[in-house]
Amino acid sequence: MKLRIWDLPTRVFHFLLILALLGSFATIYLSDDLVLWHARIGLFFLSLLIFRLIWGFCGGHWSRFQSFVTSPVSALRALGDTARGRTTFTTGHNPLGGWSVLLMMTLLLAQVISGLSSDDEVAFSGPLTQYISAAWVERATWYHTEVGVWLIVLVVSVHVLMIFWYRKRYGHDLVTPMITGDKELPVETEHHLPPASQDSSKDRLQALVMFALIAVLVYSSLKL
Repeated sequence: MKLRIWDLPTRVFHFLLILALLGSFATIYLSDDLVLWHARIGLFFLSLLIFRLIWGFCGGHWSRFQSFVTSPVSALRALGDTARGRTTFTTGHNPLGGWSVLLMMTLLLAQVISGLSSDDEVAFSGPLTQYISAAWVERATWYHTEVGVWLIVLVVSVHVLMIFWYRKRYGHDLVTPMITGDKELPVETEHHLPPASQDSSKDRLQALVMFALIAVLVYSSLKL
């Protein structure tokens, strides 16, 4: 039996985030002349992250933080079970996956803020540099170029490897539900069916309007 787990706004957010991540790497490593586009993608990143933070409180059931953010003890227990080759089926994110979502969002937000606070003293000075001291600009630039980017590479790499691991080791397909929104549930859950994510046209329109307003505010407030 299939159940709607990921609403359309969450799925679109996920794939836009991937595209923005690829675009940010391409614009910084392919050519120094694309630094302005790199910064514009940073604003898009910021808009996406702000939207996801808000959607985490008003989106579909399984997209809300309350559905997947558990205690650190639960996450450590899930990590131990995974290391020992044991796992249990979860409808949405398991405890370990939930905390990995928070970690990734935190690192991405730190990368965006540090980038907008950076100054390469050649071609770009972030819009936030005017509000902080030169010492903090130097720290932000160092973190953005030397630390944050590699932390994100590490976390994303582990995230992708875990997706393949869960598919190969346990037969859990984590990719298809994020594409279609629906997840195949075990037969034993039919007697205590979990709630489906609300994913109506009204919710989708609400999400679209919300993201548009956020993007307008971000781009108008942080002019490049």
